Amino acid sequence: MSAFAPIVLDDGAGTPVPHTFSPSTIDPNGVARLFENGDVPFDGRNSISLAVKLPKNGGQVARVTAKVVVPVMDSLDPLKKIGEVLGTVEFVVPKGATLSNRADVLAFARNFLMDASMESAVVDLESIY
Repeated sequence: MSAFAPIVLDDGAGTPVPHTFSPSTIDPNGVARLFENGDVPFDGRNSISLAVKLPKNGGQVARVTAKVVVPVMDSLDPLKKIGEVLGTVEFVVPKGATLSNRADVLAFARNFLMDASMESAVVDLESIY
């Protein structure tokens, strides 16, 4: 089990800048939320969350859900949030999955997210052709 501690992630700038996300809450459903440090109003802070839901009452799958939220602020009123960019990754792990299966799906997902096709899709909004 990981400790609820700050997480440092680089941004997408040409020269990446590290951002520290500090623990905020773990809600009753087990969702751990962390918000970026800084002087930005709370509503305008980047955030990440992680949840692990184990099978219950004879269930057959565990679910691991990670989210990244980047608020979109109004260009004329930087204190006004007008939306958010949301990235979600969910892993559905059946009871019979081996350690090797779980390690593979994480490695494939990590590498897929780092692939040029994903950058083209998310950053440039271009499909694979």
